[in-house]
Amino acid sequence: MALKMAPWLGLLSLLFFQTSCKRSKLQKSIAEIPKTEKGAADSLKVSEIISDFEIVETDFDYLKLKSKIDLKSPNISQSFPANVHIKKDSIIWVSVSVGIEAARCIITPDSIQMLDRINKKYYALSIAELNRQFDFDFDFRLLQSVLIGNLPITRSDKDKLVRNSLYVSLFQEAREIDIENQIDNVSHKLTTILAEDTEGKSKLGISYSDFEELDSGQLVPFSIFAKIDVLQKGGLHTTTLDFKHTKFEFVDNTLRFPYSIPKSYQKGEIVF
Repeated sequence: MALKMAPWLGLLSLLFFQTSCKRSKLQKSIAEIPKTEKGAADSLKVSEIISDFEIVETDFDYLKLKSKIDLKSPNISQSFPANVHIKKDSIIWVSVSVGIEAARCIITPDSIQMLDRINKKYYALSIAELNRQFDFDFDFRLLQSVLIGNLPITRSDKDKLVRNSLYVSLFQEAREIDIENQIDNVSHKLTTILAEDTEGKSKLGISYSDFEELDSGQLVPFSIFAKIDVLQKGGLHTTTLDFKHTKFEFVDNTLRFPYSIPKSYQKGEIVF
């Protein structure tokens, strides 16, 4: 159950660092962002005020990102650059280079595949197996949302809203997780996600900042910070992930998602 909170962020860590041959032990951290009480007196269902409530999400068909990612956990402290190609709701392709390409992975709604070029290994994992290992209904939308700052879960008429002076809190429930999404009152962009499992063993916070307006007119976050805490037998385990996008480019034409397994590579096993 403690693994339920952030498989999508843990997955990022794993995908990016599995290739170092020392399997990255999944860690998590806790959000320290002010939280709004869901039971506030003025909370309303989304359906009751839908007419004046708006969330502006990033819209695209194809997207190219260049990012610098910093990861800190009890076992890892490392920075690395990554090139990311995304076909909306279909494919995420990631290439990690440290002088030479060290790893490449491709994520689809059904599976995850990865090449470890340093150790000449490849990995393949179905989303169903991932869900089983994490005891969590992982889906493609969650990971995609982390990278671009869209809502991780589709809105529902059952959601609750609480208005604050600077932002609106959108409360959602999904798979034994309570989620608060904070949406800025002026830009109508998602700025914070706070999530907590119903057993109180793990907490997650994600903040989006350094918004810039692109030539297309879309406002996008160039900085994404995630902090996770998980209570385990050995105590509280904290992990932070800091994404700094240096390039955020919408592409009209089809992007390339090259991925093939060399014959000399041996199959490895992903075990969380």
